[in-house]
Amino acid sequence: MYPANYFHFLLLFLRLPGVQKSQRHRFERFVQTILRLRLAVGLVIFSLLSGTVGYVTIEQYNWLDAYYMSVITLASVGFGEVHPLSPAGRIFTTFLILFNVGLFAYSISTITSIFAEGGFHQLLYEFRMNRKIEELNGHTIVCGFGRHATEVAQELAKQGMSFVVIENRAEKIEELRSESGYLFVEGDATDDEVLKEAGIHRARALVVTLPSDADNLFVTLSARQMNQGVRIISRANNPADEVKIQRAGANHTVVPEQIGGFYMATLVTKPDLVEFFNLLSNMGPSNVVFEELRVGDIAPRFQGKPIAESGLDEAGRISIVAVRHPNGRYELNPPPSAILQPDWHIVVLGNPDQMNEFRKNTKAT
Repeated sequence: MYPANYFHFLLLFLRLPGVQKSQRHRFERFVQTILRLRLAVGLVIFSLLSGTVGYVTIEQYNWLDAYYMSVITLASVGFGEVHPLSPAGRIFTTFLILFNVGLFAYSISTITSIFAEGGFHQLLYEFRMNRKIEELNGHTIVCGFGRHATEVAQELAKQGMSFVVIENRAEKIEELRSESGYLFVEGDATDDEVLKEAGIHRARALVVTLPSDADNLFVTLSARQMNQGVRIISRANNPADEVKIQRAGANHTVVPEQIGGFYMATLVTKPDLVEFFNLLSNMGPSNVVFEELRVGDIAPRFQGKPIAESGLDEAGRISIVAVRHPNGRYELNPPPSAILQPDWHIVVLGNPDQMNEFRKNTKAT
């Protein structure tokens, strides 16, 4: 762990005001576990202290003998008394034993659950994950982890893009923690503090897939106010809510039922074409990737030349399938004689290996 981690750990343990509100929310589970541990240890210390003081006061034991009597009483090991007890000492010992029965069982079970059953390991896992989230920049935030969001996350992971999932359902959190390996924030995406924890101010895109259109609209509105430049793609369960969500700041809205209906109708009219695109999206490691790049962001030696002479197709054995002009118009299958302008965007197609090679060979130095 980094030194800064220990600093956060100390602040949380002592609950000092040096931790900001968003940080306290992020480390809420961490704080709760530390408080449980502190309570268990504190009760044990309180019992030992009370017993020690009691034996010193009632039986006139020295401090070492009094502490020894307190320990064997707390642990209920059944060792003999250091010195014969007076009636008052026996009554005190009786109450001390009764008090310690529940206290000791609670303390041991709490400490065991934290250290022996993976609780502390989980703490460290989440703490390190939160540190990774803090270091992200230009990432994507996925709100919710239902059926649609799962597909989104899988596609982002397949393309090697950094992202964070926001989810508050316990069963989904467990799935994220134990199976997916994705970075996540536990909380309600409609809470501005949770969006901040996911890095909304540094995010490049936000995908909102909550089951309620009201929640989708609220998240969109909040995110747009916190980051004017973020690209927001929101689910709309009701087609009538599309316009409202777009007015709230969404760049794009998606109605799953409409897409599903279009897909099914296309299977009737053009089944071979649909099967071809299904093949492209399910080819495993050799699947096809579409990516849009700004010409001005690639190496200067490729700019200002006709496509046929630029050498882009050889840089990663990719295909240029479209060009987006500054006015937003797309030109499919641009002619080989088209001059690549810095303010153009090109849509390229290839498999992940080809795309990685293309990015490496065209990277501006």
